[in-house]
Amino acid sequence: MKKAKQLISAFLLISLLAAVSCGGDGEKANDDTTISDDTTTAGQETTVQDSLPSDLNYGGETFTMLVNGSVGAPEFFVDEQNGDVVNDAIYDRNAKVSERLNVKFEFIEEPGANPDRATFAKKVSQSVLANDSTYDAVAGYSMAIASLAADNMLIDLNSTKYIDLTKPWWSQNLMAQSSVNGKLYFASGDISTTLTYMMYAMYFNKDIMAANNIEEPYDLVLDGKWTLDKLLELSTGVYQDLNGDGQKSVDDDLFGLETYAVYIDPYFYSCGLRTTELDDNGVPQISPLFGSDKTQALLEKLVNAFYSTNDCVISKYDSKEQWNYFRQNRFMFSAREVQYGVTELRDADFEYGILPMPKWDEAQEDYCTIASFPYSLYCIPLDAKDSDTSSAVLEALASESSKSITPAVFEVALKVKYSSDDKMAQMYDIIRASMTYDFGRVFTDNLDSLTYSMFRDSVLGENTNWASTYAKKEKTLQSKMDKLLEKFGD
Repeated sequence: MKKAKQLISAFLLISLLAAVSCGGDGEKANDDTTISDDTTTAGQETTVQDSLPSDLNYGGETFTMLVNGSVGAPEFFVDEQNGDVVNDAIYDRNAKVSERLNVKFEFIEEPGANPDRATFAKKVSQSVLANDSTYDAVAGYSMAIASLAADNMLIDLNSTKYIDLTKPWWSQNLMAQSSVNGKLYFASGDISTTLTYMMYAMYFNKDIMAANNIEEPYDLVLDGKWTLDKLLELSTGVYQDLNGDGQKSVDDDLFGLETYAVYIDPYFYSCGLRTTELDDNGVPQISPLFGSDKTQALLEKLVNAFYSTNDCVISKYDSKEQWNYFRQNRFMFSAREVQYGVTELRDADFEYGILPMPKWDEAQEDYCTIASFPYSLYCIPLDAKDSDTSSAVLEALASESSKSITPAVFEVALKVKYSSDDKMAQMYDIIRASMTYDFGRVFTDNLDSLTYSMFRDSVLGENTNWASTYAKKEKTLQSKMDKLLEKFGD
C-alpha cells in the first residue's frame, strides 16, 4: 500500500530556494581528500559539469518516481529544511533540479526493504506489462532493481538521450560489473546516499583497545599492513568472562571480535575473492576464485577464529539490544555498515574508530569492501512516458548530487561530524576508494542467492569442507548463470 505521496511544484521550490542554507550547521567540507576513481569527491565538484542542454524545459509537468520507502536515511526527498546538513542538501538538490528543468517532483514511497522487495518490483512490472506509464523513474533496493533488469522491465541506460555514464557521478565499477552485452539497466553513485551509508567497514572500540594496551590500527592501514591475520592477532586475549560462569556467551561476555551472518560477506571480498569475473569479451562468468583453495583457506581461518577460541564470537541479533552490544562496550572489533556510526553511535559514551575491512595479506595490493544490499539502484521502466525526460531528470539529479549530497554526506557528516580525529576521517577516504562490485552479488536473486549463501552458511555452520560444498552447488550455479545471461540476449 502506498505510504506517502509528495507533490512538489516548481513554483514553490523556486520561492523557497532563497531560504536554503549551505550546510545547516555551518560546517565546511574539506577539499583536500584522497580522490576515489569510482565517484566524485569535493575536489571534483567545481570542475566537472553535466552536458544537459541549457534550454531544457518540461513546462511544469509532473515527474513521478517510485522510491523505496524503507531506506534508513534520507535519500530521495525531504519535506522541509531542518538545519541538518544532509537533509538540507537533499532539499536543495531537488529544488535546483525542479527549477532547472521546470518539473514537479512526485515521489511515491512503497515499502521496499528486503522482505518487501518482490512486492516493490511487482509494482513496476505490473505497470510495464499493462503499459500504464505509471512511473517515470524508479529507485529501489539493489536486489529488486537487478531482478527487474533480468526480467527485461527496464530501459538500457546506454540508449537514453541524456544520461552520460562516463561522468564521475555514476559509479564506474558498478557499471562495469553490471553491464551485459554492452547494455546497462540501472546505475548508482553520488545520487544515492545509501550507497555511501551501506559501505562495510570495521569499527573498533578505543576504550577497550586502550585497556588492553593495543595501539590504534590506523598506521597499519596506511602502511598496507592491515590484514585478517593482524585483526585476529589483535583480538586475541581480549575476551573477558564478565559473569564468571565459564561459558562463552555473546549475551554476557566481552569479545575481541564479533560478527553476524550478513557481516561475513565483506570478509570474502576484502580478502580479494569474488564470485564472478568478466571474460575477454566483457561477459560475466563464474570466477575460479570462488571455488579456489584461497576460499578454503579463508573459510578455515574464520571458522577456527569464531568457534575454536573465546576471542571471537558470532551474534544472532535476536533483539535490538544484542545488535547494539558494540555500543555497550562488549566488542573491541565489529564489522558494520558506515551508517551504523551515524544512527547508533552518535551519542555513544565511548570513543570509537573506523577502518577498512582487512586485506588477506600484505601482498594484496588494495583494500576492498562491498555495500550491504539495501543501497539504491536507479532505473527507467520500459513504459516510462518519455525516456528523454526521465534520462534528463536522473542526470540532473546525479550531477547536482555530486555537488551537494556527496559533500554533505561524506565530507561534512562522516569526515567531520562523525569523526573523532583526522586519521579516522582519512579512513573514510580509503573505505570509499575500496568499494568493489560483483555481478554475482548484484544479481544474486537470479542465482538462487548462492553467491553469498554458500560461503556465509559454511561459516555459520562450521563447515570447512569448501571443496565438497562448492562441488554440490557448482552445476546449479552455472545453470542459473547461463539462464540469467540468456535473459539479457545478445
